[in-house]
Amino acid sequence: MKIRQKSTWSLCAALTIMALVGFTTTVVEAGDMGNAEKLFTQNCAVCHGADRGGYIAPGLTKEKLGPISEAAFRSMTSNGISETLMPPWGGKLTTKELRELSALCKSTSKAKASFGLDDIKKSLKVYIADESKLASKPTYPIKDMDDLMAVMSRGRYATGNSRVVFFDGSTNRKVGEIPTKHAPHMLDYHPTDPRWAYVKTDSGVVYKLDLYSMRAVRSIQTGFNGPALAVSRDGRYVMAGAYIPNTAVILDSKTLEPVKFLALKGIDLDGKMVESDSGMITGTPFADYLVVALENSGQVWVIDYSKPDMPVTKIKNVGRHLHDAILSPDGRYVMVASYGDSTFPVVDLKEKIVVKKIPGGCVPHVGSGAVVKVKGRTLGIGTNIGSCDNTVVTVWDLDTWEVVKQIPVMGPTESPAAHPEAPYIAVDIVGTGPDAGKMQFINKETLEVVKTIDVGGHSHFAEYTANGKYLYVSAGYQGDKIVIYKSDTLAKVKEYPMQVPAGIFSHVRPKIVAVGLEKSQ
Repeated sequence: MKIRQKSTWSLCAALTIMALVGFTTTVVEAGDMGNAEKLFTQNCAVCHGADRGGYIAPGLTKEKLGPISEAAFRSMTSNGISETLMPPWGGKLTTKELRELSALCKSTSKAKASFGLDDIKKSLKVYIADESKLASKPTYPIKDMDDLMAVMSRGRYATGNSRVVFFDGSTNRKVGEIPTKHAPHMLDYHPTDPRWAYVKTDSGVVYKLDLYSMRAVRSIQTGFNGPALAVSRDGRYVMAGAYIPNTAVILDSKTLEPVKFLALKGIDLDGKMVESDSGMITGTPFADYLVVALENSGQVWVIDYSKPDMPVTKIKNVGRHLHDAILSPDGRYVMVASYGDSTFPVVDLKEKIVVKKIPGGCVPHVGSGAVVKVKGRTLGIGTNIGSCDNTVVTVWDLDTWEVVKQIPVMGPTESPAAHPEAPYIAVDIVGTGPDAGKMQFINKETLEVVKTIDVGGHSHFAEYTANGKYLYVSAGYQGDKIVIYKSDTLAKVKEYPMQVPAGIFSHVRPKIVAVGLEKSQ
């Protein structure tokens, strides 16, 4: 359920200077504008959104762009922008192409993008028709598939070299990789068959992956972007959500063919009917449910796939700007990060009601989630991705839903990590500035920050291996590597170079309802 926050400057923001200095008298013909649209789709849409309204990078429209100095233009286009995902573009695009993109971004408003059920059906691609001919066991040495660790490598330009890279978490050896057309964002594993996984790219494409042969067997486009993805508890269905357009689709996990299409819209907390981005999507072991948070309308929808037509129960007034979420150990409760009102609303999936809103500091976040057992209590861990004067990690009791402690940390945090065999809750310090490459470690017994390390790049998405002996961390932006630490001493074990590493996902996840607790039996 890991979902990336919309963030900082990137390519086309820098390009708009051309419309402000030196190129203001340039006339861009209609044909050139058409070429600019293609260039934007190929180079910019994966981060800035197909409608130019913004995604993990800002919107690039005439309403949102302001004056930029010529010096800033030269720096941003040629050298990239430090502490962001924007790479250096000098030499990749021609002066004419930059001029065309600049004119497009500066002179036009947000586009209207549509991608309906028929479009989804037509986008299905089959790479391996006869799956019975695939290898019957892993084609690489690995003792237990649960040891597999998947790392999302976005690629320098989020296209071309994008791929999912796999490691054996018991030996820390790379065992394979699977290319994706655009930057991969989210991955979920099949809960009952260890050979399958599903990955979602930032261009909205879902791939079915064969982990034995390290090959993609099918793909389908479910929208233009949006990272939300989950597999049902029985492995029959895969659900994917989109920001553009505001839709979600449930797919047959074997064929990736659509079985239910949802237009995401509803009455928000102010009484207005609004279309909504797809926030978290999760399956739950509690029931035959798939659950989706509607970011903008503040609702959580529960889809019962055990019944004909998969009816939807809509839980309203959950919170403002719902984002990611984690489950309680039994899967009955889903705890959502509500950006707009600084809480973690707790939704009871049995009663279909909100039972508590837990205070969460500024811009709460849960990332991949962490739940730990300490002194007989089961504790939930929430991070705080916003920039504010008092950034904290919030700890709450899963029986009473009361806050146990808010732990001060040195900056905004995105994704906590925990494991029953590891002594620490690890949190990644994100954002910008000198501390953005650091990890802080909270002692599970004392709930105090006891250690801080620098990973040598922007720290993101820490994940413990299945055996709990190692911690994998993405050192992104200028780091461009995966760093592996011993979980007890925090001694560095290995580094692997990688183009813009992002989310990390352990194969043991389907057997762990709440990340950080024991495997389910």
